Amino acid sequence: MHTFILHKCGPVKPVLRCCKSLLLVLLIMIGTCTDTEAESGIGAIFSTALPVPGWKLEAQPYRYTPQNLYEYINGAAEFFIGFGFIELTGANYASVPENKDAVTVDIYDMGTKLNAFGVFQSRRNGQASSLNFGTAAIGSDDYLAFHKDRFYVEIQAYIISKNEKSVIQTMAAIIARHLPGDNTLPQELSYLPEKGRIAGSEHYIKGGILGHEFLDKGIMCNYQVEGQNASVFIAIMPSYQDAVGAVEQHRSFLNKSGEKCLPLDGFGKHGFISEEPYHKTIIETQAGTFVVGVYDLSTTEAGKTLLENILKNIKQTADK
Repeated sequence: MHTFILHKCGPVKPVLRCCKSLLLVLLIMIGTCTDTEAESGIGAIFSTALPVPGWKLEAQPYRYTPQNLYEYINGAAEFFIGFGFIELTGANYASVPENKDAVTVDIYDMGTKLNAFGVFQSRRNGQASSLNFGTAAIGSDDYLAFHKDRFYVEIQAYIISKNEKSVIQTMAAIIARHLPGDNTLPQELSYLPEKGRIAGSEHYIKGGILGHEFLDKGIMCNYQVEGQNASVFIAIMPSYQDAVGAVEQHRSFLNKSGEKCLPLDGFGKHGFISEEPYHKTIIETQAGTFVVGVYDLSTTEAGKTLLENILKNIKQTADK
């Protein structure tokens, strides 16, 4: 019986050859798995679900990350990155056989539903028609945008042929069906009471609510309450302490601006009433990891009812 560790030039060599062969097989398997994963991901939509009949894929799908997105959309790259952009996958299509018509499809992975919603609402054109793709969509003959789950999709077209005018809607329907996830809105929008809410005014912004850096990101919405206009924000903070700190920073800002901050009775020890520059009366308080404010108020009573309902919705969602 051989003792392998004593034979330096005999039985060791077959073992090494076996190890090398095994390593080569593993490397091939890893490469195959990587290719399969890429083909079965978002990129697969461009070559399997699309193109539609009468169209061809002009080249392999392209990809951009936060590091090189500026190479594709230089002026808008910072906007998308600010909303948590992870990756863009896109492709160009041409009609056959004459290549007269062209369509570009871009799918942005924004990481979360809320980020995708924020991008869609920010880029939404009020004059564009609402369409029924994904969670929400808008479009015209040569442009269509929609969001679904964590994805934001833009389709742009240069169409000459009259019989191809509907192609971007056909493509949008296919893409929406094949994107993973569901069509429900972000959970954070459930904090907003339905009564009096002005449809389509919901936004998710980053970079400072009412221009304040300490209220970096959150939901904003407009209301009609008791015949008055009012606006709402729900700032999303990293922690309870950050939420308390943001309220105190806001209070300090208003005091330094010459505005008095009065206690907001019945809304916690951090709540206050004041006058926000350019936004009339504001009432504000902290709720868990959120800062909630109602502003543009002519009177505080209607605002208090709205604020109370928002706090109730936040608590109910947290208790689920």
